[in-house]
Amino acid sequence: MSSGIAKAVGMRDTYCGDLTSEDIGRRVAVCGWVARVREHSSHLAFIDLRDRSGLIQCVVEGDMSLKNEYVLRVSGVVSARPEGTINPGLKTGEVELTECEVEVLSEAQTPPFSLEEWSSSEESVRLKYRFVDLRRERLQRNLLRRARMIAAMRSRMSSEGFLEVETPLLWTPTPEGAREFVVPSRLQKGSCYVLPQSPQIAKQLLMVAGLDRYFQVAKCMRDEDLR
Repeated sequence: MSSGIAKAVGMRDTYCGDLTSEDIGRRVAVCGWVARVREHSSHLAFIDLRDRSGLIQCVVEGDMSLKNEYVLRVSGVVSARPEGTINPGLKTGEVELTECEVEVLSEAQTPPFSLEEWSSSEESVRLKYRFVDLRRERLQRNLLRRARMIAAMRSRMSSEGFLEVETPLLWTPTPEGAREFVVPSRLQKGSCYVLPQSPQIAKQLLMVAGLDRYFQVAKCMRDEDLR
């Protein structure tokens, strides 16, 4: 089953999480991060390779000296896992890559925290290393869910005759009661822009112009206390 991600291009011809029993016998190329390495001997290792679509197990022969979060390109043959080793909790649990050729694209230092879902690392540390934190499955899943939701909303609104229009994010200040988010103007000294306090003005302009049905995915920013 496809992950819903765009077709793989470049150094890979498929995504890790898209491989199934229907691909058995195919030689494929995948790229991703090393999630974990299990060495069974000095000449055999099982590598879990991860990208944003999921994870695939690669059976690698030879001494590779790989560590977590190394970036690899692996070319191998999709094979059925031996009886008794199938992982039903994994999308790709019925298959693995064998006859692997491994290319190390980038080495990596030890991550500042575990990328496992149960990791109890402090939020301040995860935010400092946000580029690592965003590799975690939960955050990747949230971003994919948001993208799918907005795409579905745009499709439905368009089918109903609504036109997507982007109104200005910053506006001329107007006297309102709410605390304003101020952005100074570089070209007009002493002037500033603020978030629209009266967005209905834009709505009225568009409707008078004939755009009786429009929508936008609005950004939300507020410089005020939570309440």
